[in-house]
Amino acid sequence: MKTNIQENLLDFQLQKTSDILTSKSGLSIFYEAALAMGTVKLIEKNLPQPKSNRGLKPAEYIMPLALMFCGGGRTMEDIREIEMDKGLRKICGLKKIPGSDAIGKWIRRTEYLNGLKKTNEGLVVEIIRRSKKDNFTLDTDTTLIETEKECAEMNYKGFTAFSVLLSFLADLDLCACNDYRNGAAHAGAGVKEQIEYTHNLLASLGKKLKYFRSDSAAYDSGVFNLCADKGIIFTITADQDSSVKQIIRRIKKKEWQKLYDESGQDTGREYATAVHCMDKTKEPFTLIVQRWQDPQQKLFEKNRYHHYVIATNDHEREAEADKIISFHNRRGNAENYNKEIKHGFGMNYAPSQELKANAVYFEIGRLAYNLTIAVKRLFLAESWATKTIATLRWQLIFIAGKVIEHGRQLFLKVEDAYFLLLKTIRDKIRSSLAPAPV
Repeated sequence: MKTNIQENLLDFQLQKTSDILTSKSGLSIFYEAALAMGTVKLIEKNLPQPKSNRGLKPAEYIMPLALMFCGGGRTMEDIREIEMDKGLRKICGLKKIPGSDAIGKWIRRTEYLNGLKKTNEGLVVEIIRRSKKDNFTLDTDTTLIETEKECAEMNYKGFTAFSVLLSFLADLDLCACNDYRNGAAHAGAGVKEQIEYTHNLLASLGKKLKYFRSDSAAYDSGVFNLCADKGIIFTITADQDSSVKQIIRRIKKKEWQKLYDESGQDTGREYATAVHCMDKTKEPFTLIVQRWQDPQQKLFEKNRYHHYVIATNDHEREAEADKIISFHNRRGNAENYNKEIKHGFGMNYAPSQELKANAVYFEIGRLAYNLTIAVKRLFLAESWATKTIATLRWQLIFIAGKVIEHGRQLFLKVEDAYFLLLKTIRDKIRSSLAPAPV
């Protein structure tokens, strides 16, 4: 039986068009949000302008890169996708797009790093102000960016990498601050400084850093004392050093209680509490010890149990240790934040042989991440808040459109199914313009 080859192929002809089209009209929402939040003006304010009129301004480097990260770009060469999207450039007013070589040279201007951090801070402040939240929880975690760059150093896992310490306000999924350093840096280095920075930033806005959560990298007397001084409640995974192990051994059998999850289901674990104090801590704190039996216990192994210990100064809820455990376990979201910023926004890529140049590049990636948080939290319906950037690309960013100029006006034509969505977002953005930065 003969088969017509055309039945197995799509029946269309490819033709050129002179129309101005865009496959990423949803990205214009992100650019318009950056304008409304005052981010573009912050870039102009915080970064030095070119000495020549022929040079590109900092915003002409930063904003196309930020849009590229939101759109799914993975390397600097992907900036060509923004350059070739004439429709997107038209509606965003992006007249000049730097090439990848020009970007490579620009990020090596490491004096831009402080200006970018101030710009990110301004965006974070604006999002917090508009969020209408008063009390915040800070999650801090370190993530590794594996690379073979010569300037990278070996980390504790045995491969060369850069290490980034990131702090997120869990109530908004917002990246409050970061520290880009070499892979050999201790995971706990800089944690205390990031807590203090975030506390001061929130206090300047009349807000409060109420809780701090972290893994054992923050198990340090300096962190404990800072939290005590600032009135911050902490839950930190404890190092099981000799003193902690001794406390575990002293817990009597009758002190262990069954641990139930939030739905009342038995977790198969038990917990007990004990008071502990380190040599340099100003105040004692509570250890919440969990234990569970190893289902594949070795024949001659003395210890029947695995242990997981949480240190906390949450004295108000000491009698509800199970609730503290549940609260602390939610710090696992920090790993999801790291995954999103690294893989969702392409920050697992290090473009330069220079550490500080990579830090500049990462700071622009953080700006793109926080800008996405602003769009989700402030200008979209609540149901969008938990969606990843990958989902946003399918449902918002990659909306096709036609850009038309008529009567000195610019029009973006989209399908009926997307019109109301884009119009609603734009109306929200336009009704909440930020004041000019001072």
